[in-house]
Amino acid sequence: MNEQPILLFFIILSIGIMIYLDVWKSKKAKAYKNDERWQLIKNKANDVANQSHYVVILLLAILQTISINHDLNITITLNRLMTYGIYFIGLRKLLELLALKYFDNQI
Repeated sequence: MNEQPILLFFIILSIGIMIYLDVWKSKKAKAYKNDERWQLIKNKANDVANQSHYVVILLLAILQTISINHDLNITITLNRLMTYGIYFIGLRKLLELLALKYFDNQI
């Protein structure tokens, strides 16, 4: 199966999430006049999104340990690595967007 359409779909989705997050944050900042409540919401959402870095670090450490112990040769192209990077950024932005909406309703 050709995976390029699937990759393209997720890249477009990730970029759309990034753009939507920036537009939504600026609209909310204007609506709340960038007050302390909005700053607190942004900080909490950013903390939630930053937790994804710990998950990626843990996943990389596990994969590195497996590859060392089992003598695996895994080759990954730079293009594929950049694609995964875009996925990670899109996922992080999606987490931040969901956390912003959640904390906006809670606080």
